[in-house]
Order: sequence, then structure tokens, then C-alpha cells
Amino acid sequence: MDLGRPMRWARALAQSVLGANRSARALLDGTRAAVLMYHRVLPRADALRGGVQPGMYVTPETFARHLDWLAERFRILPLHEIAACLESGRSLSRGACAITFDDGWRDNALNALPLLERRGLPATVFVVTERVGTPGAFWPDEVSRHLTPLRASERRRLADRLGAAGGGDPLEALIEHLKGLSEAQRGAALDALRGETPQPEDEGPELADWSELSRMASAGIDIEAHGATHAILRGLDRSAVERELRTAAESLRAHGHGRHRLLAYPNGDHDDLVRRTARELGYRAAVTTEHGLASVGGDPMRLPRVALHDDVSRTRIEFLQRLR
Repeated sequence: MDLGRPMRWARALAQSVLGANRSARALLDGTRAAVLMYHRVLPRADALRGGVQPGMYVTPETFARHLDWLAERFRILPLHEIAACLESGRSLSRGACAITFDDGWRDNALNALPLLERRGLPATVFVVTERVGTPGAFWPDEVSRHLTPLRASERRRLADRLGAAGGGDPLEALIEHLKGLSEAQRGAALDALRGETPQPEDEGPELADWSELSRMASAGIDIEAHGATHAILRGLDRSAVERELRTAAESLRAHGHGRHRLLAYPNGDHDDLVRRTARELGYRAAVTTEHGLASVGGDPMRLPRVALHDDVSRTRIEFLQRLR
């Protein structure tokens, strides 16, 4: 047996990891920061049973590895500190990163918080204020749960009937199609979907309540705004955008949160009207779902992020490539 081959492979892998570490950190040179975007942290079996889209979760084991890899080479800061530097034009710490979660899932409190607390790390959770502590999930999750149990041919036919004709994954295609509809049109399509498929099993409480959010805040996690109802803001008139953002801010303040006036645009969608309205209402910075690094001198109302989920970040090399 050639014992040299596995040794050479291990050495090459170590050199590759070291090079990726250096390359990723070199980009975060004091003028840029990586704002990491997560959604859910839950075991793979729970995600599969609940029809959670692969791009929406990391397992607790993967998330723990991410934190350890970050702690080795990078500087994890609260998002509000990074936003303040970006807004003022001040230099950032080398290797600056921030951890963010969208939507306010209960598993953030159950599975992510203990891992963050154990390492003394900060994070920001963006919550949909009118959904805090309510049953069920969001409509994309409902679509996934209705379609996932069906045979592939049934998924395709149903997606076609609901307007998402064409190739590709019918689940992804249908969700993207529904995102482009008005609230009324989307509601009608969802009603049709419910009428043609079995009712999914009740998953129990999935969104954190105010007491769980307060527990997270007491551990150093910032609770900030992700809209009032999760309505997609781009395309709404000014009064509707203002109502979504003002209601969210007021609700957060009433519960002792939203202190740093940060916003995550629902679905990442924004335009000039949305950004201007958010700024006029007192939001200091806002994050998108656009992929990239946040830069000093960039627009603080459209900060890009690095999306992380289990399918693309289980290994150190994959994780570092996402940062790069």
C-alpha cells in the first residue's frame, strides 16, 4: 500500500485550506466586511420532515463549525458596529464579519443561541413583528410543505397550473412566480394550492415569541426589523411601505428592541422608494440578499450579504469560498 498518497492528499488539502483562509481574510482588509446571512438552524431530519427548503437552513453541527472557523481567523462584530463604520467612513477591523438571521425562527433561540453564547459571540436577528409568537411559518414554507410529498410529475403539473410553467425545479419555480404577484393574486394562488393538495402536518410553534426574543437579547443578540408582515416592499406605494416599516419599528421599541434601527428587506427586495422611506423613518442601515461584501463608502441602506446554508458550506473550503 502506498502510504505516501494519503499523506500527500492531506498535505495538499491543508495547503488549500490555508490558502483559502488567507485569501478570504485578505479581502476583509479594513475596507470591507462580510455580513453573513442565515435563516434556520435545525437538524437535517427536522428540516426534511418539515419540508424546509435546502437553502433555508444549516444544521447545528454545521453552524458550530462555522463559528469555530470564524473565531480562528476573523473578527466577529455586532452588525450595528459595522454599519456605524460604514456610515461614517471609518476603517473596520481586519477580518470583520457579522452574523445575521432573517425571519425570527424559534430554532434560532433553541439551537443557534446556545452555540453563540458558549463562544461569547454577537448576532442580529431580524423579525417580522406581526408574526412573532404566531403559529405556522411563511407562505414559501407552506408551498414547500404542500409540494414536497407529491410525485415529481404531480409537482410539475401543479406548478404549471398555478402559472410557473417551464423547466427547472417546480418548487423553486412556483415560489419565485408567487413572489412576483400582488398580495391578492398570491393569496388566490395559495388558496388554489391548498384546495388541490393534502393539508401538511402541523409543525407546532416555529416562530420565536417575545419572551424568547428577550432571552436572546439578554445574551447579546440584537433584535431588529424585517417588516411588519413580511410583505415584499418593492412595488408597494409609499403609504404601504411606510406602514410596514413604521409599524415594525414601533412594535420593536414597545418590546425594548430595535435599538440600532437596522432593517432587513423582506425577500431582499428594495428600490429607491423603499430605501428613501426607510431612511426617512429613521433606519440607519439595511441589509439585502444581494451577494457580496459590504464596503466603506457604500450605501448603508443596501448592504450585501453572504448567504450560508448547509448545502454550500458544510466543509471549511466551501465555507471560505462563500466568503471569497
